[in-house]
Amino acid sequence: MPVDIILPQWGMGMNDGTVIRWLKSIGDPVKKGDQLVEIESAKVNAEVEATADGTLGRINVEEGKTVDIGTILGLILKEGETTADLPAAVIAPAARPAGGAPARPAARPGSPARPGQKVVVTPRARRLAGELGVDVETVTGTGPSGRVTEEDVKKASEGGPTSPGAAALPRSTVPVRETIKLAGIRGTIARRMSASAQAPTVTLNTHADVTPAMAMQRELLNAWRKDRIRPQYQDMVLAAVARALAETPKANAHLVGDEIRILDEVNLGVAVALAEGLVVPVIHNAGKKSPLEIAREVRDLARAAKDGSLTIDQMTGGTFSVTNLGAYDIEAFDPLINPPEIGILGLGRVEERPAVINGEIVIRSIGHLSLTFDHRAWDGAPAAEFLRTIVNHLKDPAWMLP
Repeated sequence: MPVDIILPQWGMGMNDGTVIRWLKSIGDPVKKGDQLVEIESAKVNAEVEATADGTLGRINVEEGKTVDIGTILGLILKEGETTADLPAAVIAPAARPAGGAPARPAARPGSPARPGQKVVVTPRARRLAGELGVDVETVTGTGPSGRVTEEDVKKASEGGPTSPGAAALPRSTVPVRETIKLAGIRGTIARRMSASAQAPTVTLNTHADVTPAMAMQRELLNAWRKDRIRPQYQDMVLAAVARALAETPKANAHLVGDEIRILDEVNLGVAVALAEGLVVPVIHNAGKKSPLEIAREVRDLARAAKDGSLTIDQMTGGTFSVTNLGAYDIEAFDPLINPPEIGILGLGRVEERPAVINGEIVIRSIGHLSLTFDHRAWDGAPAAEFLRTIVNHLKDPAWMLP
């Protein structure tokens, strides 16, 4: 029986994907693991691989088309099979926007997007549009199937052709400085956060005396000098969270349907702010990595996020997330979980405060921590105990030294 080539879901925020290029032609031999088709999603560009040996028997989705996850992109004929073994052709469903109505087919090359039509934009073009202040919804795409390219954005920024429909939009009585569409990363964030807001969550706020951890930074600076990595407070918190998750298996879980799945690997998601929005690359097997390894990897992930080169593996598989607003002088906040994860830790600022120790007033470094958890999968007392475990690891950080 022919083998389906299915558009998978790479990351929780992926709802659809656009076929950029088929890497094989009908009739070409394929081996399991061969890259068959290049896909662009809201988060990453990647290739769908063959899951069996055989021959590419049919292509269902042409280049430039955007379809939902789970769509059959094509079929592989196994050894001994012929085109007569192929099932009846079906029309691939079009990708659906957040509202649920099917999107119209992509525009022909060189044609502007019509109202309500999905605009297909390359990641580089979208990034450039953000830098130049160009609304990609008004740009005429000249790429395959009307795809908006970097060159299209450059022309638009220089006064080139844009969608004639844009000028027909009614004017607001208040001057509009900028319009930001809920599309691409911003659209994915909107959908993910809407889903997260549906969960019954609770946020626990606490503060920790992190004076020993701040002092440990100086010792780690010497220990990590040869690696040219300057330790930061976030590095130590990430290491403490990874250690606490390894010690508290029920915190390291996914809630899927009516199942709480306790996970074997501690894969720590770290929120990275970009101009386009927030991405959460993942430190895999963080529970088995040293603080130095975690610090090195989080810097590599941040660089990849900023230059748009994150891979699928770097964006998927998270089991718990950490987000940091301390640099913005935020003390406490309610971070939103990243389903199906059941918890996320928010880092607030570290400040110096007077404290009474052994009857004397001394100045201590106080860090603020906010733990949001899904109350369907986790109760207040064990969540509070988990938060206290993180605090204790920061109060006594000798374990961080190599």
